[in-house]
Amino acid sequence: MRRKYRRLGFAKLSFDRLNRFGKISARLTVLNGTDRGKNRHLRMDNLKLSRRDFISRTAMFTGGLLTGLRVADAKAAAPSPAGPLRFVFATDSHLMVADRLRSEEGIIAALGAIESIAPKPEFILFGGDLTHESPQLDFPAAEQLLDRFLKIWKDHTGLQAYFTFGNHDLAGTQNASVDRTDPRFGKGLYRMRLSLEREYYSFRKAGWRFIVLDDVVPHPDGSYTGEFVQEQLTFLQTELATAPSTPTILVGHIPSVSVLPSLGEAGRTIDRVTAIETPASLVARNAAQMRDVLANTQANVKAIFAGHLHHLEQIQIDGVSYINGGAVCGNWWKGAQHGCPEGFQLVDLDSDGNVATNYRSYGWKAEA
Repeated sequence: MRRKYRRLGFAKLSFDRLNRFGKISARLTVLNGTDRGKNRHLRMDNLKLSRRDFISRTAMFTGGLLTGLRVADAKAAAPSPAGPLRFVFATDSHLMVADRLRSEEGIIAALGAIESIAPKPEFILFGGDLTHESPQLDFPAAEQLLDRFLKIWKDHTGLQAYFTFGNHDLAGTQNASVDRTDPRFGKGLYRMRLSLEREYYSFRKAGWRFIVLDDVVPHPDGSYTGEFVQEQLTFLQTELATAPSTPTILVGHIPSVSVLPSLGEAGRTIDRVTAIETPASLVARNAAQMRDVLANTQANVKAIFAGHLHHLEQIQIDGVSYINGGAVCGNWWKGAQHGCPEGFQLVDLDSDGNVATNYRSYGWKAEA
């Protein structure tokens, strides 16, 4: 069984029932590999995993390439005036200070691959974790690292960029020597260098609305959790309610939903578990509240993109596609992560409100 599931490139999880108390009835459909098209029902009653074990030991059903994946809209929505639009979702680049793993070279290669795409995308939407060591650095070093990333972007692509905040973009939160009253502490440096009033915002392109969220909540001990704070939920509610029929894409660094809790140790499917306890640093812990906002506004949300886990998956709930988009750095510049190579998502939106994603690797070869 272990070997068979490691060969699977992609699996789709459809939820029959999902509530905020964590009780889930689900159908997992293997879309390619030796068990093509078979369904597996999962009862989830009791599973506890640390974040590190969760990422390193979990079987990657979704680790293959999502080539030409079509996200069908399951909602009945009025015709939209939105036009076709192409963009790139590039998450988790993890530019490193001591660049033994050649992270800068890899990011330049990724941007070169993006520049060569035809037809050319309109913009790049970065999914967070632009840099790697910022939480451990003092402010001058963290600023130098972030500025280095921004220079790489500006020097190697002419495309406009939008940015999502990631947990590795926090400045000095794990450095006991920094002044925590300094405006650069935590998220301050990121806001200052990117000229942002706040980490969450919206913009519109070709009749589509994009809402960039920040679900990284830092704590005084240097840790963090994934969470949508009330101020941000209010912003989301207001934004969606202003034009509920507008086709909308949401983005956040930490996923709101992931299939991984339904899987056991590498290569083993869980047939019966009594409960699932997911680390709040892995998946946003109040994602149910965010989904309530979507339901209450009846907004025309098509897809929600995330990064953080460095893997690929697509989950469909209530007509919304939750897409966890791989990683530019793969396994932190050490090769593929559970079958997901270094890469980025090429996203095509059409005038009918459909979303198509194509995960593209760019030929990067990690150090042996």
